[in-house]
Amino acid sequence: MGKVNRKFYGLSQYKGPYCYELAGKGFRLVMDNGSDYALSFSDEKSLQWSEGGKPPRTDEYHCLKGDDTTYLVNVCLPEEDGRVSYNWILDTEQRLVTVDIMERRYDKDLERLVRNTPSFGAIDVPGLPLPAFRHHLSARMVGGHIFWHYNPGHVLQHIYHTPKAIRASTGDGLTPVETQRNRMKYLLESPNPEDRAEAEESIEAFRQRETYYPIFEEPCFHVWIKENLNLFCFAEEIMCRRSPGHDQGGGGILLLQDIERLLEVGVCFNVRENYMVSAYGDSNEKGDPFDTLPTPYEEEWKILTSMPSIYWDIPEE
Repeated sequence: MGKVNRKFYGLSQYKGPYCYELAGKGFRLVMDNGSDYALSFSDEKSLQWSEGGKPPRTDEYHCLKGDDTTYLVNVCLPEEDGRVSYNWILDTEQRLVTVDIMERRYDKDLERLVRNTPSFGAIDVPGLPLPAFRHHLSARMVGGHIFWHYNPGHVLQHIYHTPKAIRASTGDGLTPVETQRNRMKYLLESPNPEDRAEAEESIEAFRQRETYYPIFEEPCFHVWIKENLNLFCFAEEIMCRRSPGHDQGGGGILLLQDIERLLEVGVCFNVRENYMVSAYGDSNEKGDPFDTLPTPYEEEWKILTSMPSIYWDIPEE
């Protein structure tokens, strides 16, 4: 037998089907920061779009639905090794839009880092005034603990520690090393020695990580989309800054969460990849002692750059 087929493993293993409902439709997006967009979905794969009055360009897009009227559209620009990923959350019910731009290698000293910058606006419909309301930063998820199931081998508890910090754990009492060993089971049991060696290398990396990164805590933001939808994003910046050689972490993930049905769709963006995911959740009503630990990262919190919005005010709801 050859190597394990990795096509069927990883966060995207059980991603839901892409949505093609936007094919043939167009949108003019008026953004509060002045970077307006024109989007024209030519068909099920191609999007013609422009930003801020620039000449239009055509790129491949992918789309997943957050609910019946809300769409997450992703375009990863092919040039420069896909350094920039655009994500539009089109809320056609309220005629609102949030745009999140993910950028790789924005910091020449920390090339693994991904920066995530949200902006807010409205969908312009001829003959109608622009909505006065906007999607906005939110604190409503704080105190929640949700186990998100991305595939049978990857279940992660998101601990919404503060409006600007996420913690994560498996919630099952296992160490990160034990958890990674379980995730690598399909490689550890492979008849191919290269697969087994790769698994052991990954497990050892987690063992080393515990020495400089004792708990998972990273910057994040939450955006109120509507009563049932929350947009959530975090980046592994503290991990990247703490790792020897800055050679771990750095990636970002953007998730559109249905907080009533506990379903989510999203985009993972890291040093090598841009791909979409979906998951279902279980709420942990008991909480987790991990949530009460003091942060070991006070110095890092003074210099973080991957989430500009952690320095913005959060409006009261």
